Amino acid sequence: MSGGLGRLAKLFALFFLMAAAGLVYTTTRLPKPSSLPAMVARQATRIVVVGSGLSGTAAALTAAEALGQRGEVVVLEKEGRAGGNSMKASSGINALTPEHGDAADTFREDTLRSGGGLAMPQLVDTLVADSSEAVAWLESCGIDLGGRVQLGGHSRKRTHTSTRGPVGFTIMKALLDLEAADPRIRLVTGAQVTSLLRESGGGGGVQGVVYTSEDGSEQRLEAAAVVLATGGFGASAELLQQHAPQVAELPTTNGPWAQGEGLVLAEAAGAALLQLDQVQVHPTGFVDPADPGSGTKFLAPEKLRGVGGILLTSQGRRFVNELTTRDKAAAAILQQPGRRAFLLLGAEAAQQFGPALGFYLSKHLVTKHDDLAAAASQMGVDPQVLAAEVEAYNAAAAAGRDAFGKTVFPSRVDPQAAVHVALITPVVHYTMGGVAMDSDARALDASGNPIPGLFVAGEVAGGLHGANRLGGNSMLECVVFGRRAGRNAATLAGSLQQET
Repeated sequence: MSGGLGRLAKLFALFFLMAAAGLVYTTTRLPKPSSLPAMVARQATRIVVVGSGLSGTAAALTAAEALGQRGEVVVLEKEGRAGGNSMKASSGINALTPEHGDAADTFREDTLRSGGGLAMPQLVDTLVADSSEAVAWLESCGIDLGGRVQLGGHSRKRTHTSTRGPVGFTIMKALLDLEAADPRIRLVTGAQVTSLLRESGGGGGVQGVVYTSEDGSEQRLEAAAVVLATGGFGASAELLQQHAPQVAELPTTNGPWAQGEGLVLAEAAGAALLQLDQVQVHPTGFVDPADPGSGTKFLAPEKLRGVGGILLTSQGRRFVNELTTRDKAAAAILQQPGRRAFLLLGAEAAQQFGPALGFYLSKHLVTKHDDLAAAASQMGVDPQVLAAEVEAYNAAAAAGRDAFGKTVFPSRVDPQAAVHVALITPVVHYTMGGVAMDSDARALDASGNPIPGLFVAGEVAGGLHGANRLGGNSMLECVVFGRRAGRNAATLAGSLQQET
């Protein structure tokens, strides 16, 4: 018996020596949430990511890559499926395009100008500097981003789009497939994080999370670092009323999960919150003819205007530069009767938009007409007025400038060819404010000091976009700061391993 115990002791000793050397990987898989013990010993090699949208998925993949075979990444998602609002993104992701005359200073100035003096230059600099690498990383994951379009507020054609379908779904499907195939990453759905674990003794560092699992039990998960990638609060009537009452009554494009829990978690851990009153109203949400009063609407993506869609009043007249910044376009539409306008695409614009237009047609959010006269009949406008307006638009496109200051005309409208029409209205779309962070995606306290072990990325973070976000910068933010959060969380984990 004593000899057997001795051999067993030697086996255990060998096991722990191999584990310490990184030759045994005992933590690549977690048990299901319902079987996790109430207390989990701290593991310096574990990183927890809260949220499974683009920023969380980018953080998880990057952290796993940086950790190598030395650790694990646990992604906690409160919904029953991964993807969040990122699945619904529809216009594209920005990156420098020197082939279109773009430059870092130009991109930077466009972003700062759109931010109305509230965007933090150091964060903008990071966004621009990492933009090309961010898109290159996505393309290295097998994602098609071969399309280019110029969105409102941009002075160059720098928004990269997919030619195979909706860009958000295309990106998220590819990344989630990679995440599912990585044995170092575990996605736990139905996991509602309720608090962040703090360092004992009042040090302030974050060492893990407490969450409620799908079966209702409370779980405690300790880690070297936590990345909050929980999104914004665009679907929270309470937080919108509290911080931005001027938009609280507008419909939203956000899924019901966008409730802002990440702000509560971060603030309780000592993080500062900033610019919560800065909520973006997107100028174009589809009005569903079958349910025109719905409080949740499909986004009519900015790409529709980026390929040459024009906005028209209920009388069939243009009233705004379609490629101005979102805040100015939304303000112009809000002045229209019923806060509504028509969006019209000519045949050339529809072709440039691509196959994704078929989705909106199938949902009866967009209707196709044989020619401009048929569209006028459906819109209830004088066909001669509409024809004259289109003729004036085409003339302005030929001249390179119109009465509204528009200088970029991606396409013209052929009155004899098929046209597509939709009814649109402004919608709550994005919350620019959030958790204070630095360029390394570290959450900051009220004094500007990093909170050890806590990183943020995506819409939960604040300070990058200021008063108005440029289209295409949200997906870029998710990749740039998601990857920085994952990489820096892994670096912290590595330093903790050296200490132990």
